[in-house]
Amino acid sequence: NAYEGSLIVISHDRHFLNSVCTHIADIDYRTIIIYTGGYDDMVLTKTQIRGRLESENAQREKKIEQLNDFIARFSAGTRASQVTSRKKEVERLATADLAKSNIARPFIKFTMNRPSGRHPLEFEGISKAYGDHKVVDNFSAKMERGEKIALIGRNGAGKTTLINAILAGATGIPEIPAECRDSGKVKWGHEVSVGCFPQDHRTPFVDGVAAGMNTFDWLHQWAPQAYNEDIRGLLGQMLFTRDEAEKPLKALSGGEAARLLFCKLMLLKPNFLVFDEPTNHLDLESINALNIALQKYEGTVLLVTHDQDLIEEVATRLWRFHNGQIEDHKGAYEELPALV
Repeated sequence: NAYEGSLIVISHDRHFLNSVCTHIADIDYRTIIIYTGGYDDMVLTKTQIRGRLESENAQREKKIEQLNDFIARFSAGTRASQVTSRKKEVERLATADLAKSNIARPFIKFTMNRPSGRHPLEFEGISKAYGDHKVVDNFSAKMERGEKIALIGRNGAGKTTLINAILAGATGIPEIPAECRDSGKVKWGHEVSVGCFPQDHRTPFVDGVAAGMNTFDWLHQWAPQAYNEDIRGLLGQMLFTRDEAEKPLKALSGGEAARLLFCKLMLLKPNFLVFDEPTNHLDLESINALNIALQKYEGTVLLVTHDQDLIEEVATRLWRFHNGQIEDHKGAYEELPALV
């Protein structure tokens, strides 16, 4: 914002685009249109223009249908001049097919098999150090069902360390060993089922047996009773074509790996979701879909992210990491006191 020169930027950070950009060059519908304003301004204007074009096309098609009906009824009669006039009108009104959007939008919806108890998680005295460096020191908290807690702070402040310390030894997450927590007690509540999106989200696809599997088989293993078409439908929601369902896991891009993990979470339907920087390899459409899905999710969420819109629109509580301390702020981001 302080820079006085010209700037061209490519970014998937909606908050950044809204804060900095004076114009957006949108590449869609096989063309490029430049809109005035930030990202949200572009989306609003683009939607309005597209809506108007679709409405005008619909009106022209209705008029053409009426004219063709007249032509069919009177073409063999005595009203030849009127029929000819209406044929010319049809030619004039002929609608061109509107170009289809080339932007793919995934459909993410997190649901639960069953709700957890009122207190899905509480822990006391969680600590983790690396040598003499204490990363998490004697942190305690209790979570209510339905809370969505965002962990915020600089890289290296200890957010992932705390997540791993909490999850260490948890049922269904064997990849996080018990030594990720030095001390402290963790108590999971009644009927809690945990789904996890790790920061290094490609690891589940390159280790062990998974390294030789394809996308479809890897997802199907988590629900062997599911019909093949249900699995393919879920993959389709997350933009995997039928051919891409046979893609080897080792060939997945960062974004594809992230979307496949979302498929797993949607398939298993846990009531407690943990996300460690899920937006790193996502485009804007996928980030927005994740944002909406987390807002609508009725379960409990722990979320590590640097995406400010995600923090502002999803989080109901914040754990802020600063100067070796963790501040537990029970409220929205906009109510968070500024750092002194």
